[in-house]
Formats: sequence, C-alpha cells, structure tokens
Amino acid sequence: MKITTQNMPTVIARLILSLWVVLTAVPVAAQTRADVLVLGDSQISFGAGAAYLDFFAQIDRRCAASGAPKLSRKLGAGRTVAIGVRSSSLHSWAAREGRHKDTVCKVDETFGVNASMYGANGRKNRQYVQVGQDPGVQFCREDKSALEGVFEDPATDPKLLILAFLGNSAERWANSQRNADRDVQDAIAQLPKHVPCVFLTTVPVFEKETNDLRMQAQTRISQAFEMYGPSCEVVQGFGPHTRDVIEGQPQYFRRDEEGEVVDPLHPGKAASVAFVALNEARLCRAISRAIE
Repeated sequence: MKITTQNMPTVIARLILSLWVVLTAVPVAAQTRADVLVLGDSQISFGAGAAYLDFFAQIDRRCAASGAPKLSRKLGAGRTVAIGVRSSSLHSWAAREGRHKDTVCKVDETFGVNASMYGANGRKNRQYVQVGQDPGVQFCREDKSALEGVFEDPATDPKLLILAFLGNSAERWANSQRNADRDVQDAIAQLPKHVPCVFLTTVPVFEKETNDLRMQAQTRISQAFEMYGPSCEVVQGFGPHTRDVIEGQPQYFRRDEEGEVVDPLHPGKAASVAFVALNEARLCRAISRAIE
C-alpha cells in the first residue's frame, strides 16, 4: 500500500492492530500447559469440565475434611485444563491407528469440531475444538496415539493427570475382562512415568439398565488397573452413593417444555457438581496418594 496523507490514519491503525496481535498472542503450547490435566469424554462438554475446574480451584478447602494435606503445595497454582472428546474412551486415546484413533483424531464431518476444552489460557468457559486441527490440541501424529501426542510437547507436563471415562466402554469392558486389561496396559505404557495419575469413572446417567451395565464395566476396569496399572489411583465414582442421587432424576438431564427427559445419556452441569461433591473424599484421598 502506498502511504499518502489521505490513508495515513488507516495505515497507522493497521500497524497498531498488528502489534497488538503479536504482543497479546498466547503460544499454542500454553493452551494446555496446566498443573492438572483432565482427559475425558463428552461428559466434560455437558458440564463436568466446569465442575472439575471448580474443584481444583478450591482443592485445599474441599479436601480439608478428608484429612489430606494441603494438596496445592504439590499442585502449584492448580491451573486446570479439561479436554473432552465425544464418544471417546481410554482405548480411543491409546489407539495408534484405525477407527478407535479416528474417534479422537478424525474431523467431525457435521460440526467440524469433536471436543470441548475448559481452562485453556485460564479461560473457564467452554471452547469447542477439533483435536488434531486446532491450536493447543495438536495430538494426532502418524503411528502415535493421541495420548502419546498429548505428552509429546515438552510444555505439557502436568503435576497430575485425571483420566475420566466409563460410558463409551461400558459394553466393551463389562463383557470382557481381557478388553479392560488390554486397554489399561496400552494406556499405562504410553503415560510418562513421572506424571501422577488418577482414573475416575464418570457420572451416572438417567436409566437404570444403562447404569447397571456401567457398574459391571467399572468393576472390570478397576480390576485391570489393580493388576496392570497400580501407578494410577482409581476412584470408583460410579456406585450407589451417586446413582441414588442422580439416576432417574429429571432435574439433572436436559428436558423438553413438558419436563420429559430428552437426553438421558448426558448429565448436565448440576449432576457433575453433585457427582464431584459426593466423591470428594474419595477423590481427595486418591490425589493425595498419587502425588505423595
């Protein structure tokens, strides 16, 4: 552009804008730089992500009653990033090829995004992203799993990793201890040995029959971690203590104008807040053991 007295104000404005973009841009790596990294499924999108951020922001107060020491001393500022990929589970994140890896890495043909992220760059609000495409979630590499991709960036070095899964593997695990064992073995082999880990099963859904299957799956995957992943603490968040409160309760699920539940598989934020509160002592003790 030729600079003239007429266009001088426009040129100056553009220069100022360009300088502002450069000075305020946040490095891609910083988006997932966290003290606590939570990886999970679509429950994170529907409200669990916000519930996890709230819990870790108040961890000392919330864990005081369980007798846990001040966990913030080891978790630093407690910066938390939660990433949830729709329809994913442990084996999706650990797969190096094929349809299971596609669950995490293939671009969603309908919406163009397949995940939500909370806490990136300190932003508490939900951001929709496409894993493997958008800044901060470039986890997809040829011949590597998304889980390996997470930790390939040296900037991603959390003081605690939370793996929050259950529903999308309910049938896979409930019907086969071998599947549960293999999924744990694959995931544990890919995790950095110095990163403390907690595996948390997730929020009950609306229907009893679905929850019964998930209870069986939780038993299988817990046994698998006990055998093959003792370095990762397990919190059985799914049980009578949470089912009695959330299962079959319409107020915790999306409803139509008549009050009928229209999405029985995705508990809302209120359900996740209740779930975390009901598991508070279990979670605090598991985190304390993991980072000690």
